[in-house]
Amino acid sequence: MTVTIGTGSDILRPETSPLKSSVLDHARAAGNVHDLSETEGFGWRNDNGLWVSYNGIETLVPTPICPEPLLSDTGAFKTFDFAEWQPALTFAVHGGVQCRTVGLDKADQQAELDRVFTANEGKGVEQALLGNRFVAQVADAANPLGGSWAAPIDLTPVTDTVSPRVAVALLEGWAARHYAGVPTLHLPRALGTILGGDVIEWKGDLAFTRMGSKVAFGGGYDDEDQDGTFILYATGEVFVERSSSISINSITMPNDGSGTGSGENGLAPNTAIALVERMFRVAVDVFVAKATATVPAVTGGGFGV
Repeated sequence: MTVTIGTGSDILRPETSPLKSSVLDHARAAGNVHDLSETEGFGWRNDNGLWVSYNGIETLVPTPICPEPLLSDTGAFKTFDFAEWQPALTFAVHGGVQCRTVGLDKADQQAELDRVFTANEGKGVEQALLGNRFVAQVADAANPLGGSWAAPIDLTPVTDTVSPRVAVALLEGWAARHYAGVPTLHLPRALGTILGGDVIEWKGDLAFTRMGSKVAFGGGYDDEDQDGTFILYATGEVFVERSSSISINSITMPNDGSGTGSGENGLAPNTAIALVERMFRVAVDVFVAKATATVPAVTGGGFGV
């Protein structure tokens, strides 16, 4: 009798290709991401102003040459703008995963959580900008440590709807007039497909418009539900400061306060948990502008381009 012993093969976990051209990717490429060391205190900054920016001051005021050198052609005195301090937004995010301990590779659990957290960091920065920096904020009792800023400058025409392509043009034109540099456009990633290659081009892992504007669309600006309306934003350069990350791997024990009942943390005893957490500080240079684009509905449902 012949006995054949067979062995099963291991299944290799599929590897993902992380999304590219997030706002964090562009900031990193520009040298605007600062990772704090263990000895640097994240809370030592003053979020009311990280730097003084001169990129929005007016330097093209018409000036007469021969008459009163100190006066303009209208007889008024020369113009002196204020170089403003740029405020920051501070926030923290975490990711946690739980699993039964039987058959679990705890080191793999932590490594995979760290990998996914890193892949999603750019998306998290975008979500924080969208929900906090791209709306008006006032430092008050409810927000004592946060910065203050006005709502974005709305460039959307009041008389008609505009297409995504026109919305991009409005933002780029306004930024060219008011900012001493290339702007960063913050778009839903869905618009990358709608705008296509005649508007957006890739240089390596980063996307730009044909006019050279940086395009940040790492998924954090996309809505859960889409009705054909998209809000596009433009800013100056984006700065990101990151604390060192916290990675924890542990097992819940009976009577340690964990539980799955009402008001409890949802963790049963003898559950392996892993956690990763990080703090971020984000600031944009000089301005935030926005434009709302509409993709018209087509017959039969859906939206046209």
